Amino acid sequence: MAERTALVTGGATGIGAAISARLLADGLNVYVVQRDEAEVVAAQELFQDSARVRVAAHDLGDAKECIRAVQGCVSHFGALDVLVNNAGVTGAAAVDALGNFSDQRIDQVIDVNLKAPLRLVREALPQLTLGGGVVVNIGSIAGIQAQADAAAYVASKAGMDGMTRALAYDLARVGVRVVCVAPGDVETETSRAPDYVAERAGAWTKVTPLPRPIRPSDVAAAVAWVVSPDAAAVTGSTIYVDGGLTAY
Repeated sequence: MAERTALVTGGATGIGAAISARLLADGLNVYVVQRDEAEVVAAQELFQDSARVRVAAHDLGDAKECIRAVQGCVSHFGALDVLVNNAGVTGAAAVDALGNFSDQRIDQVIDVNLKAPLRLVREALPQLTLGGGVVVNIGSIAGIQAQADAAAYVASKAGMDGMTRALAYDLARVGVRVVCVAPGDVETETSRAPDYVAERAGAWTKVTPLPRPIRPSDVAAAVAWVVSPDAAAVTGSTIYVDGGLTAY
């Protein structure tokens, strides 16, 4: 995996930070894209000892920023072999009460969760085709299961599933693989809060065969395998990292 370069969107926090760290540990150069300037600064401090990491601020809800993100990666590292579409509007930012989702909220969720990955693939394609590139879309179990008060979010993740299959079919002819990694309920700083843990602990063990929450490192491990030569025959698939939740 050495000498390869990955662009990870939303790669400075949460699942994205775990993915960035894992790919870095596996020998890749990593171009980290984050929208919030404060998070960019924090990530620069986190990765400051490595010359193989570049952290840059880009708002992927803006089509022009998708172009700039790809250009920035190629300009800095001279290549782009792996594209990880992790950035997304999630949590409270993607929730609206029944029938109350505004045009602004719909546009925000779809622009970042669905349009941006398509735009990034389009811009990155000339680089990805040079050496058997890989696109990893970070989806969600929401792509196949309903979630309350999150119609736009569910639609975006279902769309990402379909987009993965369509792009995999189209890009196989130029040697580019496309895979979706779909996490379940991932343990984050928010989910470790005492009130959250108390609320979810009983429900989790009732519906999930594997009785533990999913960690960001679990998702990162799946991504690391997908982009490795060991997964050379895998494309067009969605891999669920959910402790078996979707099997219930």
